[in-house]
Amino acid sequence: MKRIKFALPFILLVLGVIYYFSFQYVYTAAIDNIIKLQIETSKNQATLISNLLTEKLNAGFSKEQVKNELQRSIENSSTEYSFVCMFDDLGTEICHPNKNKIGKVLLKNNSIIKSVANVEVENNFKDAIMQKKAVGGLRALKNYTEIVYLSPVKNANWIVASHANVLKFRRTFNSLKEKLLFIFLLVWLSSTFIIYFFLQKMNRNNLEELKSLNETTSKQYLSELELLNKKLTKPVKTDRLLVNKGYQLTPVFTKDIAFVYTENKISYVVDLSKEKYTINLTLDEIFKILDSTLFYRASRQVIVSAKSIDKIEKYGNTQLKVITNPISPIEIIISKAKLTDFKKWVGKN
Repeated sequence: MKRIKFALPFILLVLGVIYYFSFQYVYTAAIDNIIKLQIETSKNQATLISNLLTEKLNAGFSKEQVKNELQRSIENSSTEYSFVCMFDDLGTEICHPNKNKIGKVLLKNNSIIKSVANVEVENNFKDAIMQKKAVGGLRALKNYTEIVYLSPVKNANWIVASHANVLKFRRTFNSLKEKLLFIFLLVWLSSTFIIYFFLQKMNRNNLEELKSLNETTSKQYLSELELLNKKLTKPVKTDRLLVNKGYQLTPVFTKDIAFVYTENKISYVVDLSKEKYTINLTLDEIFKILDSTLFYRASRQVIVSAKSIDKIEKYGNTQLKVITNPISPIEIIISKAKLTDFKKWVGKN
């Protein structure tokens, strides 16, 4: 009995050490994956904007017109979490949400961009801009660390920079960490007392069996953490899309979108006020970043919002026809194969 009494603090200590290091490993891996995902998102944003600027220059617009149009589209937008700006090849800021920063020249020792994939790979931030390198990674400044990706504009001495503040993301990470720690403590204490209970009921000859139970509990906990890690690395759903209105870029909030459709290989976004825009993404790419509880992929040509559905009519014996407001230029027909899934989605909304 004395040995059993001393077993409780021993089990608490051993399991505590095992679960603590397991938790640190899974949590660190989850953060690394999220940062890599944000770098990829910044890369897509910077590349999209630089390609749009190149298209406008190739269409005959002057550099001044294109630069001024970009400045108007980003001016006064929030820089708290992420933003886009543009430099020339001398390191001079020529477009920025805060117009007071326009005209400022980067110092040689301003900062370094460190690759996440290979920590030994570094690029001087100003040199990368002057050399028009398409690079990205973590950039540490005096007051904060950010994710940055640079994408040069073809046929111009410009380079687009997409920024995301890592410290702001870490607030979300810390909230997540508290939840994971609660699960850690719960599993740690519960598994400890379960083992202690069995120790009291069994004799010394059953200690080997108890070790096996402990290993099973540990594996179960690690499996739960891995599932949480997979959930953490899912793509973050966006709350707005960057679309084209004529020759101007403008953000549209997803809550205001009625439907998205494709026609002649061009993707169109139509909002609830009947405004129509184009976007340089495929329907597959758009649907991946939309909230699937609010949007449904009705067919290969149409993504429909729950808010825009006016009525649903029977179409033949095994199909449904969706009428939207505003009216979709393409008929939205729900096939027999999607009928059950569509009804469940509509019911949830």
